[in-house]
Amino acid sequence: MAPANQKIKTWDETFNDESFRQGFAERILLNYMMTTRWYAAKTQKVKTIKIEQQMPFEMEGDETVYFITIEANFEAGFTEYYFIMVGLVDEDVEVDKKAVIYNLSANGVKGQVIDSLYYEPFRKALYNQILSQKPLSDDNNKLLFDRGRALRSSPPYENSRVLGFDQSNTSIEYNGQYFFKVYRRLFSDANPDLELTKFLSEEGHFNNSPRYGGSVSWVKNDFQTISLGIMQEKIENIGEAWNHTVDMIKGYFERIEATDAPIDDIQDVPSFAFVSPEELKSDFRLLIADDVLTKVEKMAQRVAEMHIALFSNRVETQFNPIPFNGDYTVWLKNRIIYQLNARFILVDENIEKLTGLAQEYAQLFVNHRADITNRFLAFEENRLNSCRIRIHGDLHLGQILMTEDDDFYIIDYEGEPESTIRDRKVKQTPLKDVAGMLRSFHYAVYAVIFDKNNKFQLSQEALFEAGEKYYRAIAAVFLNKYVTTAMSENLDIGYESEIKYLLKYHLLEKAVYEIGYELKSRPDWVIIPLTGIKQIFED
Repeated sequence: MAPANQKIKTWDETFNDESFRQGFAERILLNYMMTTRWYAAKTQKVKTIKIEQQMPFEMEGDETVYFITIEANFEAGFTEYYFIMVGLVDEDVEVDKKAVIYNLSANGVKGQVIDSLYYEPFRKALYNQILSQKPLSDDNNKLLFDRGRALRSSPPYENSRVLGFDQSNTSIEYNGQYFFKVYRRLFSDANPDLELTKFLSEEGHFNNSPRYGGSVSWVKNDFQTISLGIMQEKIENIGEAWNHTVDMIKGYFERIEATDAPIDDIQDVPSFAFVSPEELKSDFRLLIADDVLTKVEKMAQRVAEMHIALFSNRVETQFNPIPFNGDYTVWLKNRIIYQLNARFILVDENIEKLTGLAQEYAQLFVNHRADITNRFLAFEENRLNSCRIRIHGDLHLGQILMTEDDDFYIIDYEGEPESTIRDRKVKQTPLKDVAGMLRSFHYAVYAVIFDKNNKFQLSQEALFEAGEKYYRAIAAVFLNKYVTTAMSENLDIGYESEIKYLLKYHLLEKAVYEIGYELKSRPDWVIIPLTGIKQIFED
């Protein structure tokens, strides 16, 4: 209870007290963020942290939830922004343990301060606000709630739940039919995931991506729009294409062992060939399996159709196709060389921790620093006649969902996590996405080979040879279907020599990018991108 001479404050008065907010940010919010999966800077020391902006969201029953952006300045010299919706509920209200930020008892105000996404009455209010499209505003800020075509029929709220795979974002399932993805880390611009999903759904008419249902955006001072979240139609699926591809590759090695197929006799498809399934020898098709080839072709078709849709708008500056030029070349080289130098340092610092082939290939990578660098510096826009468009930017088998009828849906258009928001929106060749898919197939082959749970009888050398033949065949089938689909709709990707040049360039770029991820998160797997670099470089 508050002392007799002290006024009992409401939750609103408490939260709007400047000293409370600052202490809340410094001592409580930061500790809470450290427990979440979406806070990306756990290894960085915070210099200052504060609530940068706030907007009240009024609910029924006089409840108020505050939309807040958090500014964290780090001693390393950079700043990040995060988003959370904060509310107060009674002590006896049952909420998920992950929701409780802390237990408040001050100035007569008592209760649980929570991340309101875990509070169903708030989730319902948020859903209805998107349907109503009513903005909220104060003197300098505005919250915009947009409803897309997937919600045009205004289906009433039935139920919702926070999904358990909370990572860089938090996802809510609504009515068993929609997902609302909350962007926890914010950027000073519209999120490319929102831009591309909305465009593909409502303008590009690309059917194999989640339909756009709506969004929430924060407009600051009428000139800066920040994406807070996106509503999308739920895609019924049987899992990511990655898991199914890994299973298909295991089946290939198992059939080789079961039939004692001589690996030397397996057809060797040239790198970067364009081959239809019918052009593969019958015994090779049996080892791979015809249904696998059909699925690879279907994935290639869907990727091409996505690019055709992104190529379709010739008017809007945000999406219209543009040629290669000197400015792009400068941007590309600077970005890649910066990343490449960081990877060389990272590998050099960790090389003694690696063993066997991983250490051998890591040493080759370091030894060939000048040659690899020159490969990237040799990029010349003058030899390119194709166009650049907005692309997915981080396409791989984990970004594709497979359905029961063996179709594929492309998801998650946020772009490479290491890139700035501006870099993610730079128009590039669609073949960079194709390179991402080829790298992912190559990755899957070696993920199967290096998985200690797979008890293959073949020697590692035999697995490598068989795996490379599988990869080149799958890549050739994928490329053939992609290119024929793209060209049938006049997608400007260049002729064969230009296609192969751009593919080689971006395959190497993708493999270099992967080194950083693996060394930081699962060093045992760094052998996979190092293997890819060795083979790309030797090709």
